[in-house]
Amino acid sequence: MERMGQFNRRRGLRREVLGRLYDSWFELAGEPIILTGEEINGDVERKLAYRYLAEKGLLRMSPASDGQFEVSITVQGIDRIEMTGENE
Repeated sequence: MERMGQFNRRRGLRREVLGRLYDSWFELAGEPIILTGEEINGDVERKLAYRYLAEKGLLRMSPASDGQFEVSITVQGIDRIEMTGENE
């Protein structure tokens, strides 16, 4: 039963991350958001969520400056949310 709880928490975290990027895409007219390394890597589960979404091609990350990253949703990520109604 615990594994199911972990599965749901991890899936929820990925939905949260992608949903935030989806919203920022429209709020910032397509410009990436700037996140610190701590915001991405501070928690192992969050780090893995960003890595998973990047490897799936749903978000793009690139180093900015001073340990910060430019992060944005890809068109595939937007399509995923809009086609499924989910943020994953």
